[in-house]
Amino acid sequence: MISFIQLPILAVCFFLLLAMCRFWVCIDKMGFLREVGRRAPALVHTDILVASFAFLPFVIAAVDWFGIPLPYQEGPVSPVLAAFLSVGCLGGAVLALRDSGSRLAGHWAGTRESALRTVATLRIIDAAELAYALDFAQQHEARYGASRGVVIDVEKQEVRK
Repeated sequence: MISFIQLPILAVCFFLLLAMCRFWVCIDKMGFLREVGRRAPALVHTDILVASFAFLPFVIAAVDWFGIPLPYQEGPVSPVLAAFLSVGCLGGAVLALRDSGSRLAGHWAGTRESALRTVATLRIIDAAELAYALDFAQQHEARYGASRGVVIDVEKQEVRK
């Protein structure tokens, strides 16, 4: 027996996967795929986890609709259990994406903008971390470097004794 409760769940999962695919295609078309993967590995790992969670309802629906028995079971999966597992997978995907609402847009223009915003944000964070590190190095050199005879030239990025 086919349970049609899976259809809205599959529709939401499809559009979630489509939005994620659009985002990564835009990042790749801009040529920043390696940079984003290197600077934000948690973003990549979260999206892989979400894609896995969003793909599982398709597998569960296929198992339910075609009556495929799972290993060590005598009969097909109950439609109620299949619907419960699908809702759980969708809930896990949404929970993992709870902070990514502005990153996933429903159209290409918004997706390109969010991809560009992501790259710009990562570069701003790196620039702020570098500025802090240079400021800390200057303060550290002013306090302790002069007593040991070590001079740090921040403009030329070298250390002299």
